[in-house]
Amino acid sequence: MKKFLVLAALTACILLPQPSWAPPLSAADKEALKKVEAYFNGLTTLQARFLQVSSQGATAQGILSLKRPGRMRFEYDPPSPVLLVSDGIWLIFQDNELQQTTHVPLGSTPLAVLVEDPVDLTGNLEVLDVRHDPGVIRLLMRMRDDPEAGFIQMVFSDAPMELRQWTITDAQGIEVKVALLETRKGMKLEDDLFKPRDFESGNFVDK
Repeated sequence: MKKFLVLAALTACILLPQPSWAPPLSAADKEALKKVEAYFNGLTTLQARFLQVSSQGATAQGILSLKRPGRMRFEYDPPSPVLLVSDGIWLIFQDNELQQTTHVPLGSTPLAVLVEDPVDLTGNLEVLDVRHDPGVIRLLMRMRDDPEAGFIQMVFSDAPMELRQWTITDAQGIEVKVALLETRKGMKLEDDLFKPRDFESGNFVDK
């Protein structure tokens, strides 16, 4: 169950009960997309606490680290054995308890948008809906080259512009939300942070 929730929340967007076509974007929608793109493209590094909650009641938390372009790391707090890192090519899932490693192409996941360079929301992603609420922008998107892969909703504050959370819902209606807390930007992050570890030695490895 732990592994399923992590992979569902971070690496794969399963089918959502949403329209299969995207209505034309308004001028206000396009302006909101430009703001989001400028936010991502202006990032160099970012760290935040994250809280992951499923509608079935499972919870987990940890630290998210980003270093653009290409690198991100989700380190779950104990007792979770999970570590997920991106080296710019692969999204690498490690279960330290089972001593198993799984590689997923980074570009096949919607969360690649966090570390693409440059971020273009109308490139690899198709924007299906833009919602404007007071102080909040919500985007519903799917992979353009693989529309059946599913959907992701991202939520941003707009004053200041900041990614706050994303939500994934599967075909059974089970939701997994990941919220970011205590976000900091612009710190120095070493490249080794975004490499998986050898299970026996604990040393960083290149793949």
